[in-house]
Amino acid sequence: MEDPKSLVSSEKSTGSSSSVLGTIQGLPYRTNQITDSFNSVLAMIQGLHNHHHDHHRSNRTNPSSPQFPSKQPKYWPVFGPPDEDLISSLPDSLLQEILCFLPIEDAIKTSFLSRRWRSLWTQMPTLSFTRECFASKHAKRAAFVNETLARFIGPKIKNFLINFKFDEFMDASLDEWVLFATSHHVEKLSLLLDGGFLYAPFAECKPYSLPQFLYVNFSLNVLILRQCVVSPTSQVSWPSLKVLSINYSRLDTEAIEYVLSGSPNLQKLKLHNCGGVNRISSMSLEVLVVDAIYEPHEKNELVTQISCPNLQSLSLSGYMYRRTFRLMHASSLSKANLSFVMTIDKKDKYDCKKHRSILRDLLEKLCHVEELTVGTWCLQVLSIWEIKGISSPLSKRHCLVLETEICEWDIPGIVNLLHSSPYLKKLVINLNYCDNSKFEFDQTFFDSYEFDGVEFLASANWIFKCFLQSLEDIELTGFQSSSWGSEFLVRFMRFLLNNTKVLKKVTIYEQGGTLLESWQFSGPNMNPELESAKRNQILLILSSGFLLNANIPDLNSFKDFLL
Repeated sequence: MEDPKSLVSSEKSTGSSSSVLGTIQGLPYRTNQITDSFNSVLAMIQGLHNHHHDHHRSNRTNPSSPQFPSKQPKYWPVFGPPDEDLISSLPDSLLQEILCFLPIEDAIKTSFLSRRWRSLWTQMPTLSFTRECFASKHAKRAAFVNETLARFIGPKIKNFLINFKFDEFMDASLDEWVLFATSHHVEKLSLLLDGGFLYAPFAECKPYSLPQFLYVNFSLNVLILRQCVVSPTSQVSWPSLKVLSINYSRLDTEAIEYVLSGSPNLQKLKLHNCGGVNRISSMSLEVLVVDAIYEPHEKNELVTQISCPNLQSLSLSGYMYRRTFRLMHASSLSKANLSFVMTIDKKDKYDCKKHRSILRDLLEKLCHVEELTVGTWCLQVLSIWEIKGISSPLSKRHCLVLETEICEWDIPGIVNLLHSSPYLKKLVINLNYCDNSKFEFDQTFFDSYEFDGVEFLASANWIFKCFLQSLEDIELTGFQSSSWGSEFLVRFMRFLLNNTKVLKKVTIYEQGGTLLESWQFSGPNMNPELESAKRNQILLILSSGFLLNANIPDLNSFKDFLL
């Protein structure tokens, strides 16, 4: 790394704010543009200057005096008069926050601008070392980090990030970097490593083990780990920790118990692809996310018990291999997500009866939540219930979210949920592509049962009318007008639009969250013709791609198709 002092002789002592800004914008960093956040800060600076300039003008004049007629305020382009170096007059703390939005190499290069900027980067509150932010070869990354930390003189680090591929020769260096961050009272520590996979035949190297000194820390608020071994040998002390995210990491029940008991103020816990946890117990935890578990070495299915009396949000998602869950204490839950998929090896036999029982137990424990999200796998388990005449536990939910594109075998499961939702006010359908449009489990049942989704959907008794008395809001997200669409989505929406009694609003969002269209229904006093026109418009939009693929030429034929 070049020493900034070697360039002092070429500095310009009369630089203006516009020339400094131009130099920053001209720095050769790989994003080819200053981040939106950086631009927002600069715009804020300009606004503050304009306000200050107008205030100064008003102090020099008396608007009430006749000899001072009112004038339009004069705004200087960019940041101010050419001779005023506004940026350099900002306090160090604000300039250092601005530098945090730049890649670390480019933040260091600002030390070449002038004496004013020479040491600003050495006290930045955020230090981020990622594979994208510098072009150094992998072997030189450790040296780059070491040299950067050696020049850092700030008393405190708010955010410290390491994000690149890990090799075993970096083990000692990583310990030193973590020690450096903790000795500077780091508040957010992120160790996002690649290469040391959790499961050994895929591992390229031995994964990084967190140093034992890290388990005693009083400043950490947020800790994010990927492909790290979390294995404390004694009690953990993280009194300030509020957010913990562990990804692709080795865990066991004893380790997670040490962590949770030593984190009395932990509010959010995320476990992504972390096996070996049989019990999650915490009095402070409010948000729990468990996303995918793969435990190839386990021969028997294991159960994770969740005992969190103050838990408000629970999400069980992703592929769960040989792992099920049992809610022990979760009376405070108001939001739950059951979008997981129970998967097995081809050599194993799927015990659908057992998994139906597991899902039923979860639904019984979640009958009081206000918002429930259900994915395709759970919907298809519930479809078997509906066909066999098994009802879901009665619930008090006000909002139901369906994570599916609505395939044929989803419909009975949706009906089963609606049967148990007499107080439902809002229905959200997230149109996510599903790769299992038919059962990937219980193949014997699937092969032996002849199911006609269209006939089932057209049946007059397929839903209790009490459900339709409370539904007020229908929302579809992730809609793609260019796709072929789903016949069953159109038929399902037609039934809802024709039978809901108090419907007030229907909204469709495209992928990315852009609002496509929104319709308001004012209730029973609305003009019937206008209401019918709105319903037809909704159905036409949803079936825009489907009409062409189904060879349906016009609206009249489309209406006949739906009947």
